[in-house]
Amino acid sequence: MKTKLVLSMLTLSVVFTACKKESPAPVDTVITSTITELDAQAATFAPNPPPAPPTITGDYTKFSFAEGTVVEGDDWDVAFRSTSIIFNGGMASDTSQPNRTGNAAVYIIDGTMGSISSVDESLLLQDGATSTAIIDDMGIQQMGWCIYDFATNMISPIAGKILVVRTHDNKYAKIEILNFYDAAFSNVYGGFYTFNYVYQSEEGTLTF
Repeated sequence: MKTKLVLSMLTLSVVFTACKKESPAPVDTVITSTITELDAQAATFAPNPPPAPPTITGDYTKFSFAEGTVVEGDDWDVAFRSTSIIFNGGMASDTSQPNRTGNAAVYIIDGTMGSISSVDESLLLQDGATSTAIIDDMGIQQMGWCIYDFATNMISPIAGKILVVRTHDNKYAKIEILNFYDAAFSNVYGGFYTFNYVYQSEEGTLTF
């Protein structure tokens, strides 16, 4: 009788073990990546009388954090053209900008990618009819993300400036722009963005 009881308990143990579901693997919602030499050259630079900057025309290069690449549709978060950076939210300030269908916004904060660990929603700004949220002064007045060197005619990212972004679909990312030229220096006006970004893919989460 004891033998039958032991066998029955072993059988039940095997059944319960076979039926036990494995715990799902944790999902990593934070994505870290580097984009190298994203091509956002302007099509045309038309000079203006000094000290006015040149007039720039051409298409914007649209980028999606979720896709991690350039996109053509309305699911873009940020778009680049020369030194101009716009976001898929708010209003267009000129007719050359792509159609906005999202709720993206942005702010610039001093720090490093490691030190900026959360989003301050009170600082978020959207592009407007008269000005973009990230001011495009071509680095001359250093009011945006870059600085213009009059001695070398080169544009460089301002060290310690981090762009914190609400995406078109209400998620969050942070960007550190590293370079504005390609390695071959194929365009003296630049327009090749190399940047680090961290993307929080879980909607409503304000930390990275």
